Amino acid sequence: MHVKIIALTLAAAIGLLALGCTETTVVREDRETSGITVSGSGSAFGQPDVALITLGVQAEADSVGEARSQAAGAMDAMLTALKDGGVAEDDIQTTRFSVYPVYDYTDNRQELRGFVVDNTVTAKIRTIDDTGDLIDAAVEAGGDLARVDNLQFTIDDPSALEDEARRAAMAEAKQKAETLADEAGVDLGAPRSISESGGPVPVPFAGAELALTQDAARTPIEVGELEVVVSVQVVYGVD
Repeated sequence: MHVKIIALTLAAAIGLLALGCTETTVVREDRETSGITVSGSGSAFGQPDVALITLGVQAEADSVGEARSQAAGAMDAMLTALKDGGVAEDDIQTTRFSVYPVYDYTDNRQELRGFVVDNTVTAKIRTIDDTGDLIDAAVEAGGDLARVDNLQFTIDDPSALEDEARRAAMAEAKQKAETLADEAGVDLGAPRSISESGGPVPVPFAGAELALTQDAARTPIEVGELEVVVSVQVVYGVD
């Protein structure tokens, strides 16, 4: 009797071991988590109505005081040119101000050469057709210390274009979900969750440096079109 018990126990152990070594797939339907997750992207195009220009001055002198004085004079002249051209004071913001020493290196020796003052502002130009003229006026006022770092175009209120792009993104997501549901043999339910990302894609202007190199010519500015891109991720229920 004792021997039989051992044999039965051993057989059961072997059976469990065999089950443990066999791959099994468990299919479970959980109504809380089952569904179809898809993404969609949509875009809309419009004419920019605002220009954002980043410009500034950089002055180098033997002392901090002299460099700061030169930079302040040039920047004041540039800001006056922008304001006289119609840019509101509230649309001008200082984005960088720095003072740092510069050195010369000779025979592995460091010698102080002077100090640099860097002052940068960003201005919003709401009358976009005046962008070229305002750049020229500001750079001329700033003289040899003037610098144009960046110019891009955007839309002040892109909400209408964003709605258009959202509708296109949701239509694409729904089309994908319907195709997947049809192929899977299930009925597509209502969206359970929706997440969104995206917005206006600013249009950069690569020719901003023309303001510094063409003294007699008017800086040419082409606005182009602005694209608003919206991406969505949607989880649809299935029935």
